[in-house]
Amino acid sequence: MIQNLLFGLAAVMIAEGLVYLLAPYAIEEVLKALKSFSISVRRKLGALLLLAGLILLLLVT
Repeated sequence: MIQNLLFGLAAVMIAEGLVYLLAPYAIEEVLKALKSFSISVRRKLGALLLLAGLILLLLVT
């Protein structure tokens, strides 16, 4: 179980590291866009991403 959690964490770290390595300017633009959203929109986006991740996790396992 812990091995799977560590594998998932490592995969996320690799994916995020690649984004920062290959497209640092795109990250700045995304952060600027997120900053322009209201708090409620950011919360809804976070909830949507959380739900999508949980559904994906259930489909994979």
